[in-house]
Amino acid sequence: MILYFLRHGKAAPADGADDAGRQLTPEGEDALRAAAILWRRLNLRPDVVISSPLLRAMRTAQLFCEGVGLRHDPIAEPALAPGAGWGGMARAMAAHPAARRVMFVGHEPDLSTAVAELIGASSVRLRAGGVACVEFYGVPEPGGGEIAWLLDPDLYTEDGG
Repeated sequence: MILYFLRHGKAAPADGADDAGRQLTPEGEDALRAAAILWRRLNLRPDVVISSPLLRAMRTAQLFCEGVGLRHDPIAEPALAPGAGWGGMARAMAAHPAARRVMFVGHEPDLSTAVAELIGASSVRLRAGGVACVEFYGVPEPGGGEIAWLLDPDLYTEDGG
């Protein structure tokens, strides 16, 4: 089984009042559109894309699906809202038992913490728009995964930034 973890793209600064309403910046959207070239070269084809319901994460998930040409829409999952843990992600994934490649789109530090837990690392850091790929020989469980690759968002643009 393969799990992908995509941190939402660069978002507007938090103003303290409405974190759920924060949107991607124009630069964040542009970087994700540029990332689609690399995502297609890597043949990223998840069977299901499960996203935090917050605007910036859902927009990131939509741009991912459009960018790689998926014919299905991302699924908004409250368990991936900020504060999510691997347990909630696993339950969300269990609702799609036929899926062998699952993409989670969410927030920090939740995604990095889940990746670290799954691969048995002390820490992992996903930057805005970054993607981690974790592979399992069986059922995904803590300590049972291997990180196959980690994409830094600087790879998405010609000038590296």
